Amino acid sequence: MLAPLAPRPLSAVRVGLGVAVLALGCSRDPGRFPLAPTLWRDADDVPFGPAPEEYVSPMVWDVGDQSLFYPLTRAFVIDPAGEAIDVNALDEVPDSSWFENRIGQRAMTPEQTALGPCAPGSGPPPAPWVVTGAKPNGANPGFIIKDASGQRHLVKFDGVVQGPRATSADVIVSKLYHAAGYSVPCNRVVYFDPATVSIKDGAKAEDASGNEVPLSQSHLDEVYAKAQRAADGKLRASSSQFLDGKPIGPFTYQGTDDADPNDVVPHQERRELRGMRLLAAWTQHFDAREQNTLSTWIETGPDQGYVRHNVIDFGDCFGSVWEPPTLGRRIGHSHYFDLDETLSDWLSFGIRTRPWDTARFGPSGKVFAYYDVDDFVPEDWKAGYPNPAFSRMSERDGAWMARIIARFSDAHLRELVQIAELGSPELESELFRLLGGRRDRVLDRYLTRLSPLTHPALRRSAPSDLCLLDVVAESGVRPGRERGYAVTAYPGGAPARLEHVRATVDHRVCAGLPRAAGASAAAPAYLVVDWVSQSAGYAAEFPARVHLYDLGADGFQIAGLERPGSFDPPAF
Repeated sequence: MLAPLAPRPLSAVRVGLGVAVLALGCSRDPGRFPLAPTLWRDADDVPFGPAPEEYVSPMVWDVGDQSLFYPLTRAFVIDPAGEAIDVNALDEVPDSSWFENRIGQRAMTPEQTALGPCAPGSGPPPAPWVVTGAKPNGANPGFIIKDASGQRHLVKFDGVVQGPRATSADVIVSKLYHAAGYSVPCNRVVYFDPATVSIKDGAKAEDASGNEVPLSQSHLDEVYAKAQRAADGKLRASSSQFLDGKPIGPFTYQGTDDADPNDVVPHQERRELRGMRLLAAWTQHFDAREQNTLSTWIETGPDQGYVRHNVIDFGDCFGSVWEPPTLGRRIGHSHYFDLDETLSDWLSFGIRTRPWDTARFGPSGKVFAYYDVDDFVPEDWKAGYPNPAFSRMSERDGAWMARIIARFSDAHLRELVQIAELGSPELESELFRLLGGRRDRVLDRYLTRLSPLTHPALRRSAPSDLCLLDVVAESGVRPGRERGYAVTAYPGGAPARLEHVRATVDHRVCAGLPRAAGASAAAPAYLVVDWVSQSAGYAAEFPARVHLYDLGADGFQIAGLERPGSFDPPAF
């Protein structure tokens, strides 16, 4: 990503914003935010008991339900996709058992991002390992171990087709999801000597039919035969440390869990699940389904606890190769069973050229396969089969996630690529190019329509100065373009252009606020301020609308932030 130019005042950029920001409002009261602290913690971890029963989600049923039955039932219901409902007054998602604000709200170093949920100072699972269960079949064979410290891990291997892709994806993408705000396992690339691995008495393996059979050395040898080997003969794998709490099955992307009194927001209306679609699109996490989630029961006392919601298993990311090849080329562009695409083919007699018709392997060959930048259109991306939350992602949900993704700099991506230990400078360079290029595609689409200005704050040194962070300027998504700003305050409903807009070196823009005569804590005055930003040569982004209370001698208090989808002034 190119370094951004320093933002400049509006007068330094030839942009025409005056009509939009100075239009007169109507003669009615605006919708007001209450004079109250912003909600940053959703207390959905209130202990209750007993624990919900384990939920089992058969893949065949989930695929059929989401691909056929759910779309058909929704076709007969008036159900417009409205906005997410778990959003606070600043257009952000509060912390909860589903999500914890990290890189989107505070700075994280590349090293902190690469550490992810792993304990500081910890390393790979110490040997010897004892295998307690195994799955020698499937695209990513593996087994469950208990290491020398007693900690349990799921150990998975790459297979023989795509080199180190699967284990690298499991590690890198888990760190991206964690930094973004999700609860994930501590995943690492590990190398081990099979001689340090033994089998626990009574351990079971899963055969090709899904039946449990006694685990034997032949099962492990079957797994080892599919693994990648390092130059010193050790086997390469990814280890996924077991999550805290008791597993109670996956969570769903729709509805609520009746057994959990804390679960009151329908999952398809959660912004963190809707916006996750852009993370999945960025990394090609096409297998983002409920089976790749896990709810855990966090015990707080005897028969008391709460449910935490985790996302697991990212080994599908970065370009899985499928058979037949035509299916692999469709990943990200079409669902497995896609009614819309099928109907379109019928109506056009198959004449249309689709992205998968021309898809070819990139410079890495089979390793990253069809994972590319040129054909990546973020708003058109599709998971393997319909995800109820993803399908309801609104422009505001996408803009929220884009503001988070924008905080992943090139330095963050380079550090993440390094910890994947790809073993080849060419593969490292290619994965960095792909991650950076697709990130920039997401930002170019979702940071440049609704306002990218965020994190409103009052300066301590000048309490009447309101500042916002310009994520477009910080990320450099408009490379080489100067930024301009027009700020209009509406004290008492009448627009007043604020001329002295100042840009700081950390990509914040600040402006002094007008004071209301006679305002006090007992009789506060309401103030709305619209901030419009624009890159030279591009259309202006819609405003960031900040709502404040003037408390007189006690200064200002920020009450809320909106991102309207038009330049219409606030209605008074």
